[in-house]
Amino acid sequence: MQRHSLLLSSLRISMLVVCPLVLTVACSAQTSDIALESTRVRLAILQRCVGSANDDLRELSQGLLVGWDYGGSAGKNYAGSPPPPSNAYLDSIDRDTKACLFASKIKDKERKQMILQAVSDDIAIKARDCRKFGMGRMISVRVFTLGGANAEDGWEVFYKWNCSSDFQPGEMRASRLTSPAVVQLPPGTYTIRAQKKISDTQILSAGPSRTVVGLEPSIDIQLSIQ
Repeated sequence: MQRHSLLLSSLRISMLVVCPLVLTVACSAQTSDIALESTRVRLAILQRCVGSANDDLRELSQGLLVGWDYGGSAGKNYAGSPPPPSNAYLDSIDRDTKACLFASKIKDKERKQMILQAVSDDIAIKARDCRKFGMGRMISVRVFTLGGANAEDGWEVFYKWNCSSDFQPGEMRASRLTSPAVVQLPPGTYTIRAQKKISDTQILSAGPSRTVVGLEPSIDIQLSIQ
């Protein structure tokens, strides 16, 4: 956490002086745009960890800091600066950085690679979704619980970013019950499940489902009650 804070402070100072070499796409954005400064800093921190050779991160940076035409047409950027992503979207970028830094401390190559691959996949999904649908999009995810072919109501839905067993993000609860429960999520791969408490000792479950969120206008998930 201390390392993350120190790096964040140093990047903020450097970006007030000159565009950093580690994030060449950011140099084409308007550095005076304060609304995008937080996004620019977060992307630079992530790039420091994953490396400058990550093409998907460069593409995502183009989309978030400069913009794509809706539909992903090359060379036609957003008119002016794109709107900044939501806090939830920025939190998901921070989560990638935390996972990457966590992986850097693991000596076992296979375990390390599993985390780094999850980070790489998350960046790739975000980049493709950004080019296809626009900058920093949150996706509407509707979750249904099914008993056979029939929808059943009153189930709690839980979701979390899908990574490795070594790096487990916290599980979040949807504010609404099924069916459907609706959540707004940034692009990525998630594990989604549902449960219903019958008594103090009995809890029914549905799922879990590993789902790619993004690349489609919205996502519907059907969880079969076990």
